[in-house]
Amino acid sequence: MKLADATLFMMLPATGIAASCGIPYPSSQIDGTLLYSVVVDIGTDAANVTASQYDKYFEQGSAVQGVDAVVAASQFYVNLFAVPGTEAAFQNNSECLTDGYLVNEVSWLYYDTTTASYYGGWLPVTEADTYEQAAQYVVSSMVPGLEVRFWDTNGDGYTDLIDADFKAGVTVETVTENANGTYTVYRGNIDVANKTAEEGNTFDGTLFEITGGQPIPAANFDTTITSGDVALFWYSPSGLNMARAEPITGIFIDGADHTYYNIDGVVYEDAERFSRDNLLISNRPGEFTDAQKYFQLTNDTAAGLDVTLWLVPVTNTTNTGAPIGMTGDDNSHAFLTKAVATAQALLANVTVSADGSDVPSTQEWVTQDVYTQLDDAIARANAALDSATSSSFLLDYQLYILYQELNGSSDDIGAAFAGFNYTGFVSEVQYGTA
Repeated sequence: MKLADATLFMMLPATGIAASCGIPYPSSQIDGTLLYSVVVDIGTDAANVTASQYDKYFEQGSAVQGVDAVVAASQFYVNLFAVPGTEAAFQNNSECLTDGYLVNEVSWLYYDTTTASYYGGWLPVTEADTYEQAAQYVVSSMVPGLEVRFWDTNGDGYTDLIDADFKAGVTVETVTENANGTYTVYRGNIDVANKTAEEGNTFDGTLFEITGGQPIPAANFDTTITSGDVALFWYSPSGLNMARAEPITGIFIDGADHTYYNIDGVVYEDAERFSRDNLLISNRPGEFTDAQKYFQLTNDTAAGLDVTLWLVPVTNTTNTGAPIGMTGDDNSHAFLTKAVATAQALLANVTVSADGSDVPSTQEWVTQDVYTQLDDAIARANAALDSATSSSFLLDYQLYILYQELNGSSDDIGAAFAGFNYTGFVSEVQYGTA
């Protein structure tokens, strides 16, 4: 599914910045006692950190009042950048007036001189009556499936600092260690030469789309990341960061886009608004699920073909982080082979006709254009299967394309957002009238 604006995350600087609207935390780790880690809107955790279930973590006895106090003290951090606590603090910082308060280089809090109003939040950005209200819109924009942590830094047992994450996902095709010690990641560029008019955007974001792209400092790069992984990236005071997502590998029992994914009998909730713009559409959990279920590849314990669900790693021991993506890994070839067999059987069952008037009423037919389109897609999938250099991402994508070719795009949320416009072979099949 497409869960974020396609303009999210412009070209992020690789290294830290000298000045910003959000004052950086002086260390890469919060110095204090962690009281609680909220995984926003997952499991037992609420959609907002001001929910009453968190009252006990604040001296005021109210999460609403407690969070207000933390913000006012400039102690609410997103990716280790503090939200300016007061209007005066914002107005007295030239970076705030120029760019606003940035989260991953996107403004979450700014002043519009034309309307003489403050705006705050992310998806949506909302006009506010006061600066304080705009700052609260930032607080309420925390994304489901990501962590917000309550810290006690003065030893009184209550929250006086809040540290929130805003991270996004990316598929990793190649990792390069550069001569200067930095790392670059390439997300892949799947099958562009064979793209058809019916295909939409394979990616909605524009990061990591070229080899030798944004360098990541060695200290900020998780060296366990390898080709075929799904990773998280974010921008902190030390620059661009990337870490490997948490892999959950097992039999894909069942799932539903926007709802849940069941791996080996364990159900993982979906997370709305989490950014997957730099993942291939076919490796986003909802779209991967739709294709797998269409070809009846789920709940096949006899075949024993595992998939991997990639999650946001969290410190909370009760709830899990957001599902980022799903991959077929070493079994992508087997999955696509089964899908090709299904498509070939459907194609073999029809005859070609201009209008069906020359086809018996017991025989199904399609037009030449419809037949050729599916035939070409099957040939394209077989070419990927035959190539020794095909990545699991490419094979997963070909599976998704066959699903689109057969089913159409109208009832696939992600496909519709991304501009896929397949009518669907199955819907074109008719019985003859001869």
